[in-house]
Amino acid sequence: MIRATTQPSAARQRGFTLVELLVVIAIIGTLVGLLLPAVQSAREAARRSACTNNLKQLGLAMQNYHDTMEMYPRNLLQIGGNIWESTSASVQILPFMEQQGLYQKFKSMAPPTNNWGGTYGLMQTATVGAFLCPSSANKAAVTDWSGAGSNYAWNTGSSLDTVWGGTNFNGIIAYQNDRRMRDVSDGLSSTILGAEILVGSGSSNGTSGTFPFDMFYAGDAVFNSASNRNMPTAADIETIGMAARNSPQGVKANNGGMWAWYGAGHSTFTTSAPPNWQYPTAGGGCCPGGAHDWGNGIIPPRSQHPGGVNVVLADASVRLITDTVDLTTFQRLGNRKDGQSVGDY
Repeated sequence: MIRATTQPSAARQRGFTLVELLVVIAIIGTLVGLLLPAVQSAREAARRSACTNNLKQLGLAMQNYHDTMEMYPRNLLQIGGNIWESTSASVQILPFMEQQGLYQKFKSMAPPTNNWGGTYGLMQTATVGAFLCPSSANKAAVTDWSGAGSNYAWNTGSSLDTVWGGTNFNGIIAYQNDRRMRDVSDGLSSTILGAEILVGSGSSNGTSGTFPFDMFYAGDAVFNSASNRNMPTAADIETIGMAARNSPQGVKANNGGMWAWYGAGHSTFTTSAPPNWQYPTAGGGCCPGGAHDWGNGIIPPRSQHPGGVNVVLADASVRLITDTVDLTTFQRLGNRKDGQSVGDY
């Protein structure tokens, strides 16, 4: 007799309950929350490393230029009929940073052809990777008196002078005077040559601008009343900063737009105020054209790296200087001949 067999029922398939699913999602969210800061930190470390390499390249280019020409380049080389038709020191070091082709384009437009229009057009559109920090979210738009942008500039010193300061500049780079390594009496390893700057927002309207990107004009009176123009006191710069922040006479938002132009805020900075200063970058009397000042200014280094700015010293070494650096120490780092020890920083 054949017995009928009973087939066992299929195993019951069990899925996730709603509670279990929510627990899994919560765990994944917690892990992402823990990992995200680490990922962001790793990315910033890579960006900061790239920025350091850029500054190192610029410092070495300056050294090689000096070795060849036996002087540092001036930050003003007039190539047009007007003095404002001038290029920066950054143009002159192009052959020493593997940019010979771009330099030749500039040179072909310089005197005796006197083609400022062509040079200006090239300034606006020529992007040089070594002049751009990957941490800077702000990039200049190619508009009138702006361009491809730069996040690095040259140090003119701790004084309140910009552009037309003549012999008053106590930094390494000047506008109307030649400087040599022997003029850096405080030592190449104790004097800032270049540092980071931020590109303007490009969207200023009258006296309305964007901090910390734009340049606010405080008027010449507050600069002229400073007790020490060469090494301004904390009270001096606070007075200027408050005037720029609270009652600006004008705003420019294209600073940092043209690395190849001589204008302060485009290719030079000062060490009269600390890095990432709490007040706006300040000019004296506002001028036509670009975001620079005819005589007075506080143009501190600025960066979007957390906690400080990268600087390249005159010996081509690169350091991160924190936002909390002592004001006098920072001014001495920018002053090539104050004769004082900078101490720890």
